[in-house]
Amino acid sequence: MIRGQQLTAIIPVRGGSKGIPDKNLHRVGKDTLLERSIKLARRCSYVDRIVVSTDDPQMYAIAQKYGVAMPALRPAELATDHARTVDVVLQAMDATPVADGYILLVQATSPLRTLADLNGFCKAFDEDASGGRAIVSLVRHDSPHPDKIQKLEGGFVTSYLERDSMVARQSLPEVYALNGAFYLTDTGQLRTGRTFLPRGATLPYVMPPERSINLDNMLDVQVMDALLEKGVLKAEQYD
Repeated sequence: MIRGQQLTAIIPVRGGSKGIPDKNLHRVGKDTLLERSIKLARRCSYVDRIVVSTDDPQMYAIAQKYGVAMPALRPAELATDHARTVDVVLQAMDATPVADGYILLVQATSPLRTLADLNGFCKAFDEDASGGRAIVSLVRHDSPHPDKIQKLEGGFVTSYLERDSMVARQSLPEVYALNGAFYLTDTGQLRTGRTFLPRGATLPYVMPPERSINLDNMLDVQVMDALLEKGVLKAEQYD
């Protein structure tokens, strides 16, 4: 439980990834990305329930094996490249159904996060006294800094944010990127606001870059696998 209410972890995985074929079935160690996510959530003392939402029969069978499958496959309209994660989560909440409380979004594409990361993330939210209604995992983003990003306008280069792009990097403010590892918010806010990032009410949880790798394309996978093989990166293993 978290803040005295049920915490449900929802893991959305689909079978139609174009950037990485069968992405969520890629293995890191002995487990697929989906299995790693399930096992991670099962080991978190704050998590009361786990639900896997998928349109893929093979992934559905994995979810059934661990006792975390939804009553049926995800509807096809929520398994496209353009489907919003929040809509997938809301459909899972209604179809399962999920009790009021809190939702933890655990995306399978962050395989190097650890149980200590998840426990620390939940603890930070559970003990918050500021009134935050959500928390999200971040990683410091150094390069390229947003102030230095360019766009093409009328065939000419111009600053994307209309800033002086030649300012020294050391003088720019620190910025952070969503690393995709964890999102958490309450069910009421999620239903009414339809976001995991309510403005002015989302707490930060900063993670190190070596555990913030998010797999978006085959190059990401190949680089991660090579660095794991060389021992530069480490992946937590589960029994």
